[in-house]
Amino acid sequence: MTGRTHFIVGTGVTLSVLSMAGQQVTLPAVAVAAVSSLLPDIDEPNSLLLQKTMPKTVLNKIKLGLVAAGIGLMLFSYVQSFYVPYSYLVGALMIAACLIHQRLFRQLLMVVIGGVMLFAGGTAGPWLATIGALLMVCAVLPHRGLTHSVYGVFIWGTVLYFASLRLGVPLWTAGAAAYTIHLLCDMLTKHGIQPLPPLKWKWRIPLMSTGKFSGFIVESLCITLTFILLWNAFIVPMGDSAVSIFIHLKDKAGAMLGPSSF
Repeated sequence: MTGRTHFIVGTGVTLSVLSMAGQQVTLPAVAVAAVSSLLPDIDEPNSLLLQKTMPKTVLNKIKLGLVAAGIGLMLFSYVQSFYVPYSYLVGALMIAACLIHQRLFRQLLMVVIGGVMLFAGGTAGPWLATIGALLMVCAVLPHRGLTHSVYGVFIWGTVLYFASLRLGVPLWTAGAAAYTIHLLCDMLTKHGIQPLPPLKWKWRIPLMSTGKFSGFIVESLCITLTFILLWNAFIVPMGDSAVSIFIHLKDKAGAMLGPSSF
């Protein structure tokens, strides 16, 4: 499925289920559900989540910065004899990194960011280090591997559970639910998912192929059902509340003005 469909279905169904189950739908829960609905595709550098968090404009600016830094380091090393020839090699690698394909550059950037988070986790807390380590691993994993498995749901749910305890905000139910819905949606494709790697066993109901007419039909149906669920979870209760308020105000006004006024 496309990232847009995953976002709409994963976030919409999760929030609807939470509301219908009587749980309060908070802004942090909405944010976690939205991110979690796209998170399994973090192993795909061109996924919607990474395109939004690492857009081409930002990547191009980072590349220009690396080129400038690489050239500056080499010039400084030439003038000051700063760790020559190793500094030349580092400068050349910084420039060469900007020449690689955008997809590979995103993966490289994920590894670097994950490494920084892993290092900072030593003082900032273990969960930052955990997320950094996961980001580094996901950068080199094949698509629909570990992140599209039961292990991925368990790992992400566990991280959010302890984060919820630390922050005092219930986040893990929204995150785990949206993550799971993403996997259920991918089960509808001909590739399916591999729930327990390295076992080759797959879960799939091959109803569609992304980008094909079958994909358009199935994704449109999923989005339609999601909006129906959202309507029943949020709009209908609001209408019932409005009617109840109107009846209450009418009865109160009637009591104040007397029965002859109505």
